Amino acid sequence: MSLPQKYPMRVAHDETVQVPSVGFGTWAADESQWAKDATLAALKAGYRHLDCAWKYGVDQAIGTAIRESGIPRSEIFITTKFWPHFAAPHNVAKCLDLVLDNMGLDYVDLYLAHWPVAFQAASYIDSAKAYPTSTAREIGVGTDETGKEVVDLQHSCRNIAEAGGVHGSFTPTWRAMENVVRSGKARAIGVSNFSIAQLEEVLPEVGDIPISCNQVEAHPWLPNDELITFMKSKGILPTVYSPFAGQKADGATLLLDETVKAVAERNGMGVGQALQSWAVMRETIPLGKSSSPDRIKANLSVKELPKDDFDALSNLKLNGDEGRTIDYSEDWGIKLFV
Repeated sequence: MSLPQKYPMRVAHDETVQVPSVGFGTWAADESQWAKDATLAALKAGYRHLDCAWKYGVDQAIGTAIRESGIPRSEIFITTKFWPHFAAPHNVAKCLDLVLDNMGLDYVDLYLAHWPVAFQAASYIDSAKAYPTSTAREIGVGTDETGKEVVDLQHSCRNIAEAGGVHGSFTPTWRAMENVVRSGKARAIGVSNFSIAQLEEVLPEVGDIPISCNQVEAHPWLPNDELITFMKSKGILPTVYSPFAGQKADGATLLLDETVKAVAERNGMGVGQALQSWAVMRETIPLGKSSSPDRIKANLSVKELPKDDFDALSNLKLNGDEGRTIDYSEDWGIKLFV
């Protein structure tokens, strides 16, 4: 049986837009040509949902792919995100302006805060440029003498700031994000990597422009059930990055898991296709990436899994945060996901 092609997302003035139920992730590990070629292949394969971020450093490549595809801009749902050194209210719109200029676009469909923490910005942030291999200092993050990011607790979420002994709040940043919607440069706004407590900080401040989305890591190792259930109860669309999971410290990968491979084989699918199908069945939007045109095409073709196979993938859940594969807590010296 076919699965939903789109899921509804709340936007300003109690309106709703339809978001393609499978997105294409554009993070590039090394060079931007990969992103251009893969994005163009994805658009030709039928994807109409691109997940981007200023930090990825591939905005120009994505813009080129969109133009070369010949697909009208209005038919593509585009998400982007600002890195934490743009979190101070006076910098929020700057990041989006850089994205739009680099992509050659007039607006994005969804603009997200990439993390619930803020960094101090360097004096040259107005002209900052990101590349796939950029260091924090190179992209305009304020750093200490070792090159480590300096956290701006004042503009971080309350629980992160309080853990650092400072009174901080995400509210001023949210207000600046609302203004981006009013300017017409973003159709909707939301967050990424926010916990329930952090969403609860923002929700009372929401007026006629809702938290449209929270993008989080989720896959069978880390289904994030409690958080996703909470988001749905508040009308927040769950989009999920790393639907195939990253590599764990011991080298294990979800794509090579014997249960995942068996489920895929029983259903005549690739492993990525099976994992994306599992995600869509949970009413979440997976944002998988690949450089292989064949896998790109297959991963878009999600199908309903038999209940036994869906449950087999769900039962791969690991204890606590053991399944999390993206976590900068140690690098940044703060506790994320709290």
